[in-house]
Amino acid sequence: MEFSEGLNVIVGPPSSGKSSMLEAITLIMQSRGEDALIIEGRLLMIHDVVDVLRNLDTSSRVTVSLRFSIDDQISSFLKDTGINANSGSITYSYSFIHSSGNVEQEVWLNDNLLVTFGRINDKNMILKPEIIDLCITPYHIMHEDALETCSDPPDSVKVAKAVLFSLRQGLRDRFFFIGENRLAWWKRTFETTVDLLPDYSVGGDAQYTVHQLSRMLTVPSYREQVKEILSEMQSLNVEDVTAGFIAPNRLMGFIKAKGSWGVLYNAGLGVRSILPLIVQLVLAPRGSTIIIDGVDIGLNEESLENVLSAVGKYAKSKDLQIIASSRLRPRVNDAKVIELNNQ
Repeated sequence: MEFSEGLNVIVGPPSSGKSSMLEAITLIMQSRGEDALIIEGRLLMIHDVVDVLRNLDTSSRVTVSLRFSIDDQISSFLKDTGINANSGSITYSYSFIHSSGNVEQEVWLNDNLLVTFGRINDKNMILKPEIIDLCITPYHIMHEDALETCSDPPDSVKVAKAVLFSLRQGLRDRFFFIGENRLAWWKRTFETTVDLLPDYSVGGDAQYTVHQLSRMLTVPSYREQVKEILSEMQSLNVEDVTAGFIAPNRLMGFIKAKGSWGVLYNAGLGVRSILPLIVQLVLAPRGSTIIIDGVDIGLNEESLENVLSAVGKYAKSKDLQIIASSRLRPRVNDAKVIELNNQ
């Protein structure tokens, strides 16, 4: 499946694979640089690796393969490692079998396979371009340290290490995921201190939305961003939004509609679904990728059209790539629509 720049919308009925695909991408992206898959992490909360296996079969193989276009940021890191590539692509594949602990990884630069390596039957080795022993178990995801050889490696392996380093560094702080469970973000106790807030993220389940909104309201440099949020929320008949402490370390959001203020968690599904998205779009650095699972939650066709028009506007103005899923087919002209079925 190929995503374009700007707004992409994956459309399909329930159980057609929309969330599975988006969570597969996020599983690798949140785990890059780690020793193993982060099953319960800052982006996804799956709890157990078995939860991602079809029919709970621990002997089945799971493979996630992602192809990334080489942009200016990744290109700059490649250049620092001695590789001149201003365009093209990097493909990274991670495959595992839970019951055996076997892992296999591949790194491609453009259409050239640089290396295949992994842990196969308790042996850590490079398989291609030639068989070479590895000095560590190569569980690290999207990380050059997984290619630590016991002897001087061939040039293709050195290039692969440079490519993995450049990919990992080039994607830092440029990927954000918001799941369908964001509707429950207001149930959190919100006792996370501001010092622990991520700089640009509302979190996978949007638990930091009120914190980020509070920060924007109190920091003068965010004044224009606050205006953007209020402008976009007017399409949902919201007159004003604010946040503040109601007790030590306890933060709450408030919403004004029809001239009256109320607590945010009493707002309708549409407001609670869309506010985290708008805050994330405003926060995200230029050139980021934002994945939105269930962008249509709580919306009818007309509201969805308004929301996606706003999302598309941000995609253009900030060079964002938006990948959203929806049960409803969008009626916006500037979106790339990818349709799935139940097969």
